[in-house]
Amino acid sequence: MKLSEEFAKVIIQAERTTVRFFDGLEVDGYRMPDGEFRVSLTGASEVLGYAKNWLGRVLSKSGNPVKVLQAMGFTGKIQKVVTQSIQGGGREVQTIGLRDFNRLIVYASADGKESALALQLALTELSLADFFRDAFGETPLTIDEKRRIFYETYAATISPDDWRAMDKEEILALAFPGDEPHLAWVPGTSNIIQTIPFTKITKKKTSLWGLLVIGG
Repeated sequence: MKLSEEFAKVIIQAERTTVRFFDGLEVDGYRMPDGEFRVSLTGASEVLGYAKNWLGRVLSKSGNPVKVLQAMGFTGKIQKVVTQSIQGGGREVQTIGLRDFNRLIVYASADGKESALALQLALTELSLADFFRDAFGETPLTIDEKRRIFYETYAATISPDDWRAMDKEEILALAFPGDEPHLAWVPGTSNIIQTIPFTKITKKKTSLWGLLVIGG
C-alpha cells in the first residue's frame, strides 16, 4: 500500500502559526483540536532541502524511499487540515505529525541534505542543553537563547570554518543552494540510485538504509 492511500478523508480545523528556528529559517506549524502539533508536507520538504513537492511525490509511490522510511518507524499518517484566513474561507493543507517529521530529518540527513543535518544537530544540541541544565538545577533557556544556540550550531554545520564571518543570509544560501538537477523529477524517467554504507537497523534483517533512492 502506498502511504498516500492512507490520507485522512476527514478535514479537521486547525490553528496555524509560524515556527521560527531563527530569522530566515521557519516552517508553518499546526495545532490540532487535541493539542497535537503537525507540519505541512511542503514545509517539511523545503526545510530539509528538497523541492516543495518532494514528500507528497514520495508518499504517492511505493518505492524504496517509502520502504526506508517505514523501516525507521515512519507512519505516513497524513491529516488534511483547514485554517481560516483573514479574508474568510479556509486553506486546506496536508500535514504529518512531529514523530514522522523527526524521522524525515534523519532520512534527509542520511540522504546527504546538509540543511537537514544542520537542523538535526541544532535540535539535538538544544535538547541536550535543556536536559543538562535541568539536571544541574540551572534556569531554563529563554527562547532567544535557544534560537542563538540553534543558529550557532546550524551555521557551524553548514560552514564549519567561516560561519562566524558570515551573516544569516549567506548561511542560508549555502544550506539551500537552489534547485539541483536531481530534484527536477520527470515522470517516466529512471530513479537516480545512491548507495550509502549504513549499519543494520535490527539484528534480524539487513537495514533498508543501505540503498536510498533519490527522486522517488
